[in-house]
Amino acid sequence: MKISRFISASIIFCMMLLIFHDVAISAPIQAEAVVEQTSVYVGEPFILTIRVSGTDQAQQPDLSGIKGASVKYQGGSQNNSSSITIINGKMTQDVRRGYVFSFQLTPLKTGTLTIPGLAVSAGSQTVRTRPLQVNVLAPEKTDDVRLRLSVSQNQCYVGEPVTLTVTWYLQQDVRSVNFTIPLLEETDWFYFIDPETQQQPDKKYYRIPLNDGEVIGRQGQETLDGTSFSTIAFSKILIPKKSGRFAIEPATVACEILTGFRNTNRRNSFFSSRQGIYQKVVAPSNSLALNILEVPDQGKPAGFAGHVGTYKISAEAAPTEVSVGDPITLTLKLSGPDYLEHVILPPLANQTPLAEDFKIPSERATAETRGNAKIFTQTIRALNADIKQIPPIELPYFDTKTGTYKIAKTEPIPLTVKETRMITAMDAEGRTLPAINGSKVQTWEKGIAYNYEDLSALKDQRTGFALMGSPVWLSALVLPPVLYLLTLMTTVIIRRKQADPQAVFAKKAFSDLCRDLKKVRTAGSGQLTPDIILDALRHYLGARLGISSRAIVFNDVQILLKRRAVSEEVLDDLKSIFDECEAGRYAGTGETADPVALSEKTLKTAKKLEKYFK
Repeated sequence: MKISRFISASIIFCMMLLIFHDVAISAPIQAEAVVEQTSVYVGEPFILTIRVSGTDQAQQPDLSGIKGASVKYQGGSQNNSSSITIINGKMTQDVRRGYVFSFQLTPLKTGTLTIPGLAVSAGSQTVRTRPLQVNVLAPEKTDDVRLRLSVSQNQCYVGEPVTLTVTWYLQQDVRSVNFTIPLLEETDWFYFIDPETQQQPDKKYYRIPLNDGEVIGRQGQETLDGTSFSTIAFSKILIPKKSGRFAIEPATVACEILTGFRNTNRRNSFFSSRQGIYQKVVAPSNSLALNILEVPDQGKPAGFAGHVGTYKISAEAAPTEVSVGDPITLTLKLSGPDYLEHVILPPLANQTPLAEDFKIPSERATAETRGNAKIFTQTIRALNADIKQIPPIELPYFDTKTGTYKIAKTEPIPLTVKETRMITAMDAEGRTLPAINGSKVQTWEKGIAYNYEDLSALKDQRTGFALMGSPVWLSALVLPPVLYLLTLMTTVIIRRKQADPQAVFAKKAFSDLCRDLKKVRTAGSGQLTPDIILDALRHYLGARLGISSRAIVFNDVQILLKRRAVSEEVLDDLKSIFDECEAGRYAGTGETADPVALSEKTLKTAKKLEKYFK
């Protein structure tokens, strides 16, 4: 009876879990879209927040319908709350579930930016937010900050690399920097590659947030329109995918520029300090045009596969003494162009002389880039013993310098191929089987030697209810439902963790911050020390708030922290850390804060923030 009751209770409990899970998903949901400001400049990023109520397992909405702005997902987090009220001895519990998505939008052109109704789904339900409109203004020009775009050439061929250089001109210290380059969103037109930067000891370099990554900028000094500026320049490599005249729209840089100082007196202190006064500005660049030509049809070789530039190809093979059918590793090395990341090798089966004498499988090892060369590896097998060499491998290419087609070839590789002898069963065994003449039958000395007749040899084998008291039988009966229950509970826990994977990172965010800040003491007072502190702080806030940690600025987290009722004092401390890390990074006229003191200040501020995340 006890066992049956236990089984019944387990089944009922499992059904309640499943019913509760389904009810949580099927509860009515609502969604609301909110922007932090309704009027912005071109290139000035702002935050779009989508608040979902009624569920904490909503799916990330699709924002591809927003035209005229770049969109970057900042992350999401659960927004659950519960309260208990007792009135006249009756207790009522109110549980509210919600989820918040955060996106950074950057307008690419002036006018009205329309954010359409966005679909938010949870389970079988789908709701839409109300449409929003944001007024996008032309940026105000300033003489202290300027931006210029340039390309290495105004005309190129499809597949020919072009270098885009972005130069930022400065006369004052800046902070809270955000670049917007519409060209980098045109993935249908171009491949984009980050060039390798050879850093020189006497130059100063900066890591600049750009899109979802970073670029390395080099500091310099230039004169523009008769005025001397400090400059920071970085580059991107463009490789056109198709032909046509492409208009490169202006890029923008939004930042806060230092306009002056004010004296601040601290409470209960006889000393005063100077605090910088910053003004937000958005500087646009010039526009460009790139004429992309298709390679000519006249004189195009039959095996041309789109290789543009000046190419060289060489080959190696091992082993060079084989039998028919033995594998041969053929290694091909391509070199010539500066950027080979997107360069492929046409199938070797298209090489007619090679395909006639060798078996060439369709599989090929993954190519590897080594320095200024790309290595391709292919296994081939000789088909007959008359083969004396691996014939030259040809690679047609279009030489942009001469405007003509050329063919790069490998040198033939001498090869010795032997006939393959038929292998018999005796060869595989490796010995001659002995003749079997017979064997002598021996007497089996073991067996049943005695017969037992007394009742002591008998064993009670009665079955029935006597087995109910057996521990093995009880385990076999009880263990399956218990295992099922444990499996079900584990599944529910795993699903909840998968619904909010950020919670795992959030729990260890503070310990990771403490570990990262230790690097400051070992890094010394080098120029990248503020970046170490800033990166550690970004990763901490990103994990705690459930947003992307790349290129986080104070404005990205301010709204999310206010939603958690973080005090103004803590927000001011956090803002000052961002300011101290960024002040003086560009233009170099400000003083850099002591890295050890700044790391301690960051740790103290993080400790204050921790109580708001519990």
